[in-house]
Parts: sequence; structure tokens; C-alpha cells
Amino acid sequence: MILFTGCTRSVELVNLATGTVLSGTHRVWDRSMILALPQGERAQGVYTKLTTADIGKESLFFGVNAGELLGLHRAERFYGYARLAGDRGTVVEIIFTSDWLGHGYGVARTSSKEEYRVTF
Repeated sequence: MILFTGCTRSVELVNLATGTVLSGTHRVWDRSMILALPQGERAQGVYTKLTTADIGKESLFFGVNAGELLGLHRAERFYGYARLAGDRGTVVEIIFTSDWLGHGYGVARTSSKEEYRVTF
């Protein structure tokens, strides 16, 4: 049996206004992400390549130029999109760029209008 322990990465979100740090994990193997939110709420979901994600008018990132937020496209990286749902109703959306080993950075927005810098 092969274990993919190296495929789990920590995720850190830093609130741009307050400096509050949220932490979690993402698993490269199944493209899942889990975050611990304030007051004990837990948000989880999956991420996909941004080129295949359906980001519509209901998205917290609708109309945003991802290239301006994340930088220029590079062949060794991909752009991604995650929509996480909290067990108390909070929605967290993240757009990011990552290498193929699961290390990257991005920006996040919550349904409560908070914005975060994301690193993993």
C-alpha cells in the first residue's frame, strides 16, 4: 500500500484588514480543502483548474481579472478556484496559482466581505 502523506499541504489565510490568521489543509490527491474559521466553524470543499471552473454572477470573484490578482501565467503553474462551504453557512472562495506539487498563493473572499492573502 502506498501512502500519499506528502500530498497534504497546510493552508494559511491572513486577513488583509485585521491580520487574523486562518489555517487549514489541502490535499493535492483529491483536490480538497478544509479551513478552520472563527468561532469554530469549519469550511470545506474542492478546487479545480480555473479554466474549467464555472465562475458565474453569484461568485465573490465575478468580474475580477485573476491575472492582475495573481500575476502573469507561467507554464509550470496552474490557476485554480475553490468554493468552500462552512457548516454554519459561511462561504469562502479562493483563486490561486500553484505549482504541480501543491505549493502556491492566492486571494480569498468570504460571504461576510472579508479578504485574505492565501499561502500554501
